[in-house]
Amino acid sequence: MNAAALILVKPAHAGNLGAAMRVAANFGIGRLELVRSSVRPGDPEVLNWACGAERRVECREWDSFTEAAADYHTLAASASGRGRQNLPVVDPRQAAPMLVERGLDGVALVFGNETSGLGREDLDRCDLVIRVPTIPDYPVLNLAQAIAVVVATISMGATTDMPATLEPAAQDEIEGLMSHLRCSLLTIGFLDPTSPQRILRKMRRLFGRAGITSNEVKILRGMCRQMEWAAGAKPARFDDGDGDDG
Repeated sequence: MNAAALILVKPAHAGNLGAAMRVAANFGIGRLELVRSSVRPGDPEVLNWACGAERRVECREWDSFTEAAADYHTLAASASGRGRQNLPVVDPRQAAPMLVERGLDGVALVFGNETSGLGREDLDRCDLVIRVPTIPDYPVLNLAQAIAVVVATISMGATTDMPATLEPAAQDEIEGLMSHLRCSLLTIGFLDPTSPQRILRKMRRLFGRAGITSNEVKILRGMCRQMEWAAGAKPARFDDGDGDDG
């Protein structure tokens, strides 16, 4: 599966962490990012479940999701079907070509805690949401099982004849765009100020599915500045990475 990575947020069970390491090694994933993990990669029970995978997978530990995600241009979150009916989601088969064509070396697959899953703030940071299609009456998979299903499906989609595409914008560029959009769309009255994330998270998914580039980010931020100017407001000041704080 080339060099895609896993990000596990608040994993709590040694068996799941060890099994995740084993799945990563099975499919050539060389890096596992741990965010506020309750178990250590070197714990005996973790190593027992890993079955030697610890020698093939680099595990790094982080205090925040932002730090763990900094090296990746595309974040694909796994979420269960509970309470996600209004979120734009894709299944693993749909996600596979979308992620492969962007270059798996910049992709991280994100999984949440075994009990609570991913928090809303972390989920909103992700570009795609992947849902494994289970029966509606029992949609929650074990963490290690979910990782295995998603990784295996994407691995099968990692063909060598995918057309070359432009690299998607980096995470910090996307975050800058989302902050700028929030400010601009509030300025023109498009967003509900009591619940701006309702629309913004859908726009984030749209950008994630499209895999927008750095140049496209700059175009959209230029549109933001023009909206603010047309509304008679002083343009918001954001560092957009090209020396123009607008």
